[in-house]
Amino acid sequence: MFGIRDLRREVVVRCVVAVALTLMTALTGMGRATAAERGPRDVTQEYFYVPLHSQEPYTSDVLGLEFAYDGPPRNAELTVDAAGIDGVAVVVSGADGCRPRMPSFTCSKQLHPDSEGWNMQELKLRPAAGARAGDSGLLSYTLKPEGLPAVRGSLKVIAGRPELRVNESPALRTTAVGETFGVPIVIRNTGDVPARGVVLFIEGNADLSAATRHSNCRYTKDADTIQCILPDAVIAPGETMRVNPVPRVRPSRAALAERLSYGAWSFHSSGRHPGPPCCVDAPASGLTPGQGTPVSLTPDPTGGRGTKFTTTPEPTEVKVPVRNTADIEAIGAALRGNAGTTHRIRIGYRNNGPAETGEIRTVFIAPPGTEVIRAPYDPEAEEEMADQVCRTKNRGRSYTCSQYSEVGQKVFYEFTLRTTSDDTRSGCVSVSAWTDESAPGGTRVKDTERSNDTAPVQVAENGTISCALPEDNGGVGGWAVGTGIAALAGSALLVAGHRRRERRRERVGHQRAGG
Repeated sequence: MFGIRDLRREVVVRCVVAVALTLMTALTGMGRATAAERGPRDVTQEYFYVPLHSQEPYTSDVLGLEFAYDGPPRNAELTVDAAGIDGVAVVVSGADGCRPRMPSFTCSKQLHPDSEGWNMQELKLRPAAGARAGDSGLLSYTLKPEGLPAVRGSLKVIAGRPELRVNESPALRTTAVGETFGVPIVIRNTGDVPARGVVLFIEGNADLSAATRHSNCRYTKDADTIQCILPDAVIAPGETMRVNPVPRVRPSRAALAERLSYGAWSFHSSGRHPGPPCCVDAPASGLTPGQGTPVSLTPDPTGGRGTKFTTTPEPTEVKVPVRNTADIEAIGAALRGNAGTTHRIRIGYRNNGPAETGEIRTVFIAPPGTEVIRAPYDPEAEEEMADQVCRTKNRGRSYTCSQYSEVGQKVFYEFTLRTTSDDTRSGCVSVSAWTDESAPGGTRVKDTERSNDTAPVQVAENGTISCALPEDNGGVGGWAVGTGIAALAGSALLVAGHRRRERRRERVGHQRAGG
């Protein structure tokens, strides 16, 4: 039997052997694959279009030979055979020190795990002299990693490219909340070669969603983003197709002045990674397929006659007006104190819905016996006063504040006032909602409860409410609560800047994406 000392000696020897083997593996292991390691896989696109004309947005003259790989860093050689594209295209340069030459060349490349980036070799192509639209050839390549089997692949290189354009649509007819409506989509190929495979992308803002879900389309959780993949669709140059059946959309309970956009692109026309606002070759991640009848493309019986098409690959945008109302409730305040005292108050509003509106404008008129010594200030806004959340008029006697909010949300503006006299008349707050379009194109939203559109800023119990300014000759009482507030709101409207509207849209988009 072994003694304790012998057992310890054996354990030490085994540990030394294990460490030695580990070091040997580390020193020699780069060229050998482990039993569990998978070699690289070719995931290069099947086609590559070489533009014959000036490049448009999303157009790329850079081809990426791409490989998926999940092993450790490893050296490799990439051999490219370009003899098959003679007369079609010429490989003129390559990234990462690769120096192409016709008809074949070899590049040194290092593979990295996919988590560290793409294993791609970029090659820049240009049309060959005399190449005509539709000319094509086969580009072949072989990737030979150290210690792993070679990977062979090829793709079809085509001179020319498809250019898909969609119909521009005027504002759709006004619809009711919950009522579905169709969005006719017409696609024309204005390019010089056929589009083989088409992706369709439809996106509504937060209060529009798909009313039907098709089996070859993918949807976000709230169905406000739709991506349809039609790999077998072909649109010849000059041909016009219609999406069938017509996609149908439903506005939510909060919808009002909505927008949606749609566009169509050909597979592989932008390369795999640059391109339109969706993945052209495969569905985007995180989307769920529908179960209904698949959408397809059918020839337009009129050939697109009388249809206005977009002039760039960008999606087109459509206005969707919805009949809806919103109860906007003014929130007032109260302050008590002798002349010379200061008071911090919060005034504002609540959107009781059901519509989620555009700008909600709050007009605050300080009580006659006070002066505003501090008003809301946005340090991120531009220097111009118009970019502030609140803008003043009448030497600080009134402020107009403009902001967006969700249904059910309370919004407050904080002011600091100083009492200047024993005048106990109250000031007032007046609110109104407008569509998402800036004045003068903006439209006031119908308010179902006008009685709560104003609220007092009280200085004393049972004090008279004053919504008039000194230059209005001291009008008080009924004038203030009646038409006077509307007149003042019309003369002191703040048009919030484009930056603030975009910030709100980005926020809503982020919430939907994360939902």
